[in-house]
Amino acid sequence: MKLTVLLENIIREEEEKKAISALDQAMGSSFKAMGAELQKNEKELQQDVDQSNPELNEALGAIAIIGALLAAPKVVELIVKSFRGVVNVFKKLFKLGQAKSPEDQQQMANTIIEFTHKWHKSYIKGLKWILKTTGIFKKVGINDETQQMKAAEAVYYVLIASLAVYSGVGAVSAFKSAVTGAANGGSFSLAAFEAAMASIKSSEVAEFAGKLGLKAA
Repeated sequence: MKLTVLLENIIREEEEKKAISALDQAMGSSFKAMGAELQKNEKELQQDVDQSNPELNEALGAIAIIGALLAAPKVVELIVKSFRGVVNVFKKLFKLGQAKSPEDQQQMANTIIEFTHKWHKSYIKGLKWILKTTGIFKKVGINDETQQMKAAEAVYYVLIASLAVYSGVGAVSAFKSAVTGAANGGSFSLAAFEAAMASIKSSEVAEFAGKLGLKAA
């Protein structure tokens, strides 16, 4: 390997480590902000959900649960406000559509997997608590704990898919490859991510991603 190529690889690895560290910190701050906002505005959020009229869908996948969220603007605002720090850091580090080549897309997938792995379980539980406490689950008739966790997971992976699509990753294949090589790939749910990616072009999820400030590349 030529010295210039070796140096480029070292620089790229160092930049990726810095990006992962910065985004990891942003995820932590975001999770804490989410809990604080829920506690501060709980009654107002519950009233918002009470007044909402989401379209009910028997197959409550990512599109349906995001649609139910959009019917309660204040709950969406809570999630957007909490996740804003992650989005801001991500957009400072990566440009819209930056990951163009298959190699760049796999590297982006690896970065996303690595910076989210420590927080994903807590984040999904936090989203579940929001959906339960505000009355979203009651509104759409999700009473089973397992189904509630799946719904919260669907929302979480829509957030992650929105970051991926913004960066230029449009196919799940990049993540399939990255999961194999990433140090923490085992904690990443490819099935949930694939479902989120399949929903990304729907009007509901596109609107939600837009509110996050993550338009598609």
